[in-house]
Amino acid sequence: MQPFAIDQTASEPNENDTTPVTVDLIAQMVDNLFTAMLELDIDSSPVEPPQLSDETLSATVQVSGDRNAIIQVFASHDLATKIATAMFAIEAEELAEEEILDALGEVVNVIGGNVKGIFDQECALSLPCVGVIQQPLPEDAMTVAFDLGGEAITVLFKERTK
Repeated sequence: MQPFAIDQTASEPNENDTTPVTVDLIAQMVDNLFTAMLELDIDSSPVEPPQLSDETLSATVQVSGDRNAIIQVFASHDLATKIATAMFAIEAEELAEEEILDALGEVVNVIGGNVKGIFDQECALSLPCVGVIQQPLPEDAMTVAFDLGGEAITVLFKERTK
């Protein structure tokens, strides 16, 4: 198992960034998603992001248009399964692998849609891409993790210039 380098502390974009997306807004999005929509117990106070491995699942969406950004969500397979059981209201042993990946894709899709709404400019949201982590991860990204039922779910946000 090859660990991946990711900043181990919650981080804000550097002071030269002008993005309106903050750690607090990401925390609010994550809290609303897991508490209100999925009725899962999440602590929206940032925790130290876990070490990612080649077995960690990743879901990615991109915002493109007047503003451009990438949003990624990282979770263990077990956590993605827990999310899928809540999302589809079925037992874990009844889930197909595709449903587990779809659930993580829906998580990043909801967060990406919220980011697109914050931008309030002409932008499009890509379809989610879900799988194992692809290298390299964006540099200087805002990375924040949250405790979701005893496991960390990590959100990475990076606004990009065209």
